[in-house]
Amino acid sequence: MPVSIYLSILRRRWLLVLTPAIIASVISLGATFIEPPRYRSSADLLITRSEDRRFDTEDALAYDLPAIIKGVPFSIEISRALARTGVVLSPEQVRAALGASNRRRVVQIWAETGDPALSEALTAAAVETVQQRGLALWGDPSATPERTLVNVVVLAPPGPAVRTNDWRAGVVTAALRGLAGLAAGALLALGAYRWETAHAPSDRATGG
Repeated sequence: MPVSIYLSILRRRWLLVLTPAIIASVISLGATFIEPPRYRSSADLLITRSEDRRFDTEDALAYDLPAIIKGVPFSIEISRALARTGVVLSPEQVRAALGASNRRRVVQIWAETGDPALSEALTAAAVETVQQRGLALWGDPSATPERTLVNVVVLAPPGPAVRTNDWRAGVVTAALRGLAGLAAGALLALGAYRWETAHAPSDRATGG
């Protein structure tokens, strides 16, 4: 069908097109104001090998590190490190808060919680643990704090925690969900048109 026909169908069924978009946007905005605030602190690390040469590529360490940070043993270490500073947080809570990703050799570590100070403390503890433990995090028993076998360069130190779900982020999310709802409404309108045209001949034949 020509585009003009599709546009005509959507204009005639404008309410069906707009309803999902309005519902999605309103629900998203409502969730933004109801949801407790979340704060994220992050740091960027450059991870390269030291004198160790048992890895196939120099990027292998950085590829592995996000999974290590999300693992249970690392969470236990961070929980213990925080406890030494007077911050009580279970390994399960640490694991839920910490995250990491990599771009080649650059690894970004972050912590997201409802307390900005806690997010900053978690990120700082994670960076310090990676620096001190080195290749021991990868299971190498020969790595020590004095000879970590890994070069860790802090490209961006743990910064002040910023809110991730403020009203600005909520507006953007609501707009994106509204667009998705608009697309869904358009599909519903076109589907309704096809259903009506498909059943129209049979309705006339049966006197409906």
